[in-house]
Amino acid sequence: MTAAGALPNQARRALGWWGLAAALCLGALTRFWHLGEASPFSDEAFTFALASLPLSALLHALANSDYHPPLFYLWTHALLVGLHWLVWDYRYLSAPFGLVTIAAAWAAARRISGEIAAAFAAIVVALAPGAIAFDRMFRMYGIFVALATVSWWTLLESLAAPPRSRRLWWTGYALVTLLLAYTHYLAFIVLACQAAFAAMRWPHSRPAFFAYTLVLLAYVPWFPSMLHQFALGGMALVRPGLDAGLAQSIRGAFAMGLPDAFFRWTGGIWWPLAAVCAIGVWGGWLARRTALPFWLGSLGLAIGLSIVFSRNLAYFPRYLLVDIPPVAIALGVIVEHAMASGRRLAALAIATASVALLGVASTNVLLDPYYQFPDWYAVNAFLAGEERPTDAIILDAGYEQYAVAPLSAFRGHPMLAFMNPSDFATILRWIDDHPHARIWYIEHQNAYWDPQRRIAASLARSRAQIASRDFPRQSPADEVAVFLFDKVPMNR
Repeated sequence: MTAAGALPNQARRALGWWGLAAALCLGALTRFWHLGEASPFSDEAFTFALASLPLSALLHALANSDYHPPLFYLWTHALLVGLHWLVWDYRYLSAPFGLVTIAAAWAAARRISGEIAAAFAAIVVALAPGAIAFDRMFRMYGIFVALATVSWWTLLESLAAPPRSRRLWWTGYALVTLLLAYTHYLAFIVLACQAAFAAMRWPHSRPAFFAYTLVLLAYVPWFPSMLHQFALGGMALVRPGLDAGLAQSIRGAFAMGLPDAFFRWTGGIWWPLAAVCAIGVWGGWLARRTALPFWLGSLGLAIGLSIVFSRNLAYFPRYLLVDIPPVAIALGVIVEHAMASGRRLAALAIATASVALLGVASTNVLLDPYYQFPDWYAVNAFLAGEERPTDAIILDAGYEQYAVAPLSAFRGHPMLAFMNPSDFATILRWIDDHPHARIWYIEHQNAYWDPQRRIAASLARSRAQIASRDFPRQSPADEVAVFLFDKVPMNR
C-alpha cells in the first residue's frame, strides 16, 4: 500500500475529479432537498418587500433601513419584475451558488495543495451545515461566499496563468471583485487579505491592484449611502470581545446542527472555536508558502475589526460563512500532508471523523425542525386555532412582520412591531389605549430588542394570559414563543 504522494499522477487526478463529482452531488442534495417547503425566513421576506419597491424608493429605503450594498436587491427587483414566481421558488436561483462555492473551493485547493486536499475540501464544504442552511435561503450570504471563493481562485489562477491567457484571468478577477464588493460589505475584508497576498507577489500581481482601484472608483456613486448606513447601524449589541458571543457565532457557522450533547460540558461552547483555530493554524503552517494563510486571516481580521470599532463583523454566524472554504481547504491540506508523509491511519481518522460529524450535523439541519430556522407556518397554525377577527398582534422583531403578514391567521389583524427602544412608547401607548383588545404577543429574538421584556410585562399587568406555545430551537435566535392575552385581568 502506497502513500498518496506516491500515487501516479493519473490516479491522483482521477481521485480529485471523483471527489469533486461526489461533492457536487452531495451539495445538490443538501441544497435542493425540499427547498421550497420551509416558511419564508424574515430576512427573505424583508428582501422581497424592499425589492418590490420602485427603483428610486428601493435605493432610498436600502440606504435608510438596511446595511448592505445594492446589487442583490437590484437583482431581486429585476427577478420580481420579470418572473412573478411564488416567493419560495426564488430559492432555486440562489441555491446553485452553493455548488459554485464547492467547485471554486475545489479548484483553489487544487492550486494551493493538490488533488487530495481539493477532493476533501470540496466534500467538507458540501456538508458544512452552516453553508447548507444559508445556501437554502434567498439572501445574499450564499452568493457572497461563492463570489469570495471564486475571487480567491481566479486570483491564484491569474498569478499562475501563462502569458497568452493571463489577461483573460485578470479581467475575470476584476469583474468578480466588483460583484463581490457590491454584494456585501464584508467583501472589503476579503479584498484586504487578497491585497496583502498580492503584495507579496509584486510585480506579477500588479493587475490585482488595478482591480482594487476599479472597485473603489465603482463605489463612488454609492459611497454617500454607505456612510449613511454605517452611521445608522452596524453597531454591535454588546461590545465585541473574545467571549462567549464569539464562541456562539463560531458554533453557529461551523457546528450548526450538532446535537446539544456535544456542548453540555464545562467549556463545551468553546470547542468549535478551538477546532477552527487548530485547523487554521495547522493547515496554514503546512501551506505557509501559499495564499492559504492570507485567506484564513480574514477570520482574524473580522474579529479584530469588530473589537476595535465595536461593529458586528463576525458575531453573527452568517458573517462567518465566508470562512468555511478556507478552513475546509486547511483541513484538506492536513489530510493530504498526512497521507503523503505515510501517516495513512491518521489521515483516515481525521477524514472519517470530519465527514461523520458533518454528516450528522447536515442531516439534522435538513430533517429536524429543532436545528432549523423558525417555522412561521407552525406559528400560523397555532394562531388559526384560537384567533378572533378583533384580535391584535404584537411582534417583538420588526422584520418578522414581512414573513407573517401574508399568512392566513395574521391577515386582517392590527399588527404592531418594534425593533428599537424608540418604538416602545408607541407600543405601550397602544396597549393602554385599547384595554379591551385581545392581544397576541409573539416573542422572537427579544434578547436583541427587548431584553427586559417591557412589552410582555405591560401586557401581563393589564391582561390575563390565556394561551401560550413555545417553538424551541437549538439557536436561541431562532426560537419563537407565542402568548395570548385576554382583556380581563387575572387578579381583579
